[in-house]
Amino acid sequence: NMKIFVVLCALLGVTSAAVECYHECAIIMEFDIDGTSFMSLVANETKCLNSTKQMCADGEVCSTFSIDIEAKMTYANTEGGSGNMTSDITIEAKYSECSEKYEMSDDVCKLVEAGYKEGFNSDPAFYYYDFDTDCGKVKACTEDCLISGGSRTVLPASIILVAVLVARLL
Repeated sequence: NMKIFVVLCALLGVTSAAVECYHECAIIMEFDIDGTSFMSLVANETKCLNSTKQMCADGEVCSTFSIDIEAKMTYANTEGGSGNMTSDITIEAKYSECSEKYEMSDDVCKLVEAGYKEGFNSDPAFYYYDFDTDCGKVKACTEDCLISGGSRTVLPASIILVAVLVARLL
């Protein structure tokens, strides 16, 4: 009976060490144009895909960080309007992934910014430029790590993932 108890304790200890995380997920928390919220424009980007929710592997944590971006956006008004319109954009986002612990660096943040530039500039009607990006400290979360409720996200999680992976290899 003691052996069974020891085995159960060991198994419970191993399982409780695992952390649940949205792996490779980027969500937008705030999207303002000239100081007014336009979250409806990025409604699909406010929650992680349910399929990204997973238990991190042994030795991994749920790495999360915030991203604050200020940029310019030019909209090509082609429907009889008075030409292009330019606005100031403010974006607040979060990113999470299962990974070993790592520190935020300028290289990682620059690649995250490049991912957002590419993702946002995929719509030819809008041009985003003059990015000023601040990436927060990477938190090595080990409990209560889910950054959103599950739904869907498209932009720009895959681009940011590649940027973060490349930057960590440098």
